[in-house]
Amino acid sequence: MLLNAIRSGSYHSFICVLKGMNVLFLIVGLSFHSSAYADLIKGDVALAAGDLTEAIAFYQSSEHDIEAKIKLASIWMNRDLDSAEDWIEKARKQNPEHAPMHFLRGQIMGMQASNSIFSALSYASKALESFEKAVALAPDNVNYQNGLLSFYTQAPGIAGGDMDKAKSVALAIAALDPIEGLKANIMVYSQLDDQEGLNALLQKGLTEHSDDPWFMFTAGMIKQSQQEYAQAVGLLSQVSKNQEAKNEESTDQTNSQRYYSAQYQIGKTAILANDFYEQGLNALNNYIDNALISDGMPSIGWASLRKANIIEAMGDKTAAYQLYMSIEHHDDKQLKKELKKALKRFR
Repeated sequence: MLLNAIRSGSYHSFICVLKGMNVLFLIVGLSFHSSAYADLIKGDVALAAGDLTEAIAFYQSSEHDIEAKIKLASIWMNRDLDSAEDWIEKARKQNPEHAPMHFLRGQIMGMQASNSIFSALSYASKALESFEKAVALAPDNVNYQNGLLSFYTQAPGIAGGDMDKAKSVALAIAALDPIEGLKANIMVYSQLDDQEGLNALLQKGLTEHSDDPWFMFTAGMIKQSQQEYAQAVGLLSQVSKNQEAKNEESTDQTNSQRYYSAQYQIGKTAILANDFYEQGLNALNNYIDNALISDGMPSIGWASLRKANIIEAMGDKTAAYQLYMSIEHHDDKQLKKELKKALKRFR
């Protein structure tokens, strides 16, 4: 039809044909976009249900969409870093000005740097580049600022770590959100090993944010690291399951994770202190029986090891030995090492 219109020289016919084709292309394009969007939603549903295979399949079916690439990179980040890197680099090529992509890319490249020997500096450079780009694109995003702060405080100087820049980022975060700024400065002072400054921040936090579960958990962990165990147990015990953090996008899930993480740490603190055994045992039983373990939380195996440590310290060697023997370490080499060390005491 198009060739006939051109050959006939009929301008009107030619325009009508083009209009018809444009409508067809529009319909096809909308249909394709709608289908791809539907697959993204299906992928999200599958991911929420824990079906990673199905989620990956749906995301791959709409991989032309940068959001699908980012979701795939996020999934693979905790399973296969090379695959995560491939997907996030595809996303970067599609849109190099996409802030969420750069934030995730910074995380992936940082993890690659930690796991690499010969390419560590190259990966660290890419991580820093992306964290800085994410902040440049979205300077009001506290998460992106925190990503950059973490890099500056944790990376060695040769790889781009810089405590002076970290202080500047902490100031920028404080200007956006006071409690997030408190978190940022605690990170900076902890890294600098400035105990006087850190204690001043803790006192300020206890005065202004004693009802914030994140702060109470962090304060407890700092006191644990300072070997002030009684204070650590007291602070961690104040983290409530139903407590809502101020100035934070808090959900029931994050509140639960923080609460049970505090319960685990009470048990660990009891072992470190050689004291508070009953309290530590009750907290670990609560963790083992009720916690929904998610990324970043200690496994049931680790909680069981801590429980066995306490039972052993309380003098019940038989029960402790039986519990040690029942613990499954799976692929956790550190847990396997700790179990082996514990069982040697019974020979």
